[in-house]
This record gives sequence, structure tokens and C-alpha cells, in this order.
Amino acid sequence: MKKTLFIVLTLVLTLVVCTPAVFATVDEDHADKYGPDSGMIKYKNRENTGIYKHKALIMMQAKELGIKTEGKDLRTIAEEVSETKVKKVANELGIDTKDKTIQEIANEIHHAKVMEKANELGIKTKGKDPKALAKEVYETMLKQQADELGIQAEGKEFKQLRKEVFDRKIKNEADALGIETKGKNTHELMKEIHKKKTFQSAERLGIDTKNKNTKQLFDEIITNHYQRAKELKLFPFDDRRNKMHLGYHGSNW
Repeated sequence: MKKTLFIVLTLVLTLVVCTPAVFATVDEDHADKYGPDSGMIKYKNRENTGIYKHKALIMMQAKELGIKTEGKDLRTIAEEVSETKVKKVANELGIDTKDKTIQEIANEIHHAKVMEKANELGIKTKGKDPKALAKEVYETMLKQQADELGIQAEGKEFKQLRKEVFDRKIKNEADALGIETKGKNTHELMKEIHKKKTFQSAERLGIDTKNKNTKQLFDEIITNHYQRAKELKLFPFDDRRNKMHLGYHGSNW
């Protein structure tokens, strides 16, 4: 049950809506772990309250996938979202799902994505252990991103470099939105980005923002203005790309 829940949150938070608003709800050091035996990411183990924290996102996915939600509790809906999304992606990749658990299918999806990216990067895959290949792919991706951001990668441990890349991306996003970054840590900036983009979307949709906090507006956008926000590609529909995050199979570092 817990692994299924982990996959649900991964699909909602990582495969589907990959934005600073999402990162603001995920532990920074675990947001990018994406591999087997970890529910596709090393998500924090939370009690039932954790799933309700992401209710709006889960309901958004259920709606997109045509899942009926009436009369169902959130955990049931989340599990249906998980299974439907995993099987949908598997079918798109030509992965046989018969007699396999959701976790097993998710693992195969991950490996297929790694293989796809390895070929794109010109990395040889023949005879390589899946974990070793994933590590090589992610390290190559990370160094490319570091180079694009003007970050020196040489001599740095993967975890240190990954954090620097993550921090720089968040800062760049904040700068682009006109958010003051001086003296603020990454977590604070993520929260401000989430707030700024949520209010911007609400205003574009004509939602009255007076006396409403970020969560209330975010939920209202998804619940009452879903189709319009999607058509206009407003946050949280402004960056809907499937991504592989920087991490690799079963990593614990």
C-alpha cells in the first residue's frame, strides 16, 4: 500500500507537474530520486495527512485521466491515478503489463526512459548493469545542466553538484519573476515562486484574490478553472513535460 502511494505522489509531483510549485511541497534532497525500489523517488514517508496535502493535484490528475471520483476517498482515487498513469505510460512505451505489479511496471518504465536518454546522449548501453547505466546517464545530464548554468562541475561530488544546479535553477526562476532573492534560501524562494505564479494565474482567470491564501487559490484554479487554465497554459499547466530527475536506481546518497 505504501509503495503504491509513493508511486502516486511521484506521478503527480514528478512525471506530471514538474514546477517549483511542486518542489515546494517535496523535500529538496529527495525530489530528484527516480528509480526502482524507492517508489520511483525517495519520497518522505508520511502518514495519511501527506496525501491530503496534494489533494488538488491528485484530483487534477484523476480528472485528466477520466477517473470517476464521486463517493471515493482520496487514497482510493490516488491509487487509481497511480495505476492508470503507470499503465498508460507503459502502453505508450510498448511495455507488457500483464501479471506485473505497478511497482514492477514503474521500474520498467524507468529503465526504458534511461535507455532512451542514454541513446540520445550517445552513451553505450550494451552489457551495462541498469544501475550503473542510470548513474552514468544522470551524471552526464547533470554535468550538461551545470555547464548550461555556468556551474563548475569538475572535482565536485554528485550530490553537491546536484544541489548547486537545483539551487541555481530556482534562483533563475525567481529572478525571472522579479522576486528578490538576496538573503533567501532555496526553500523560501520556491514558496515565493509558487505564490507568485498562483496569484498570476488567478488574476488572469479573473479570480478574486482578496483575503485568499496561496493554497486556496491553487485549489480554486484546479477545481473551478481547470479547463480554462489549461487552455491558456497558465500555472500549474505551464510546464507539463515528462522529465527524468537527477538521481538513479536505488540510490541512497
